[in-house]
Amino acid sequence: MKRLLLPLFALVLLCTSCGNDTIFDESHSFDNDTWLRFEPEVFSVPVTNNDKPYCLTVSLRYDTSRFLDPKLPLVVDFFQDSNELHNFTPTIRLRNRNGKLRGECIDRYCTVTDTIDRFRMYNKPGTYTYRIKQRTSKYEIGGIASIALKVEQVVK
Repeated sequence: MKRLLLPLFALVLLCTSCGNDTIFDESHSFDNDTWLRFEPEVFSVPVTNNDKPYCLTVSLRYDTSRFLDPKLPLVVDFFQDSNELHNFTPTIRLRNRNGKLRGECIDRYCTVTDTIDRFRMYNKPGTYTYRIKQRTSKYEIGGIASIALKVEQVVK
């Protein structure tokens, strides 16, 4: 049974992907390439169509000579209508299992993009707020130049 489920799951992921219908794409830069733990980046996403799911991706631009960790854990607070709070904790992988840098690198800066939510549904049209925080044990992490949030309609 497990042999059958894994290929079926892989096929569903291949047939469903983030699409070209981008409804939001915004980047925030950090002063001195430093992200403070208790200063979240806030993104306000306008949603006009709540009939279809959306895909959320985060892009992180960082200095490989200053930020050496293989991954960056995040907390994403998501405020739905009526200020109902949901959160989830994705981790952005900056290196693969062999320790090689992921993403596109120019000089000492790399940009990594990861999907953090593949099927986000919205209850109704309106503006939805995402608050993204780093969840390391450090008060500040140097070497993080910017973070971007992109929201696209899922294409099936």
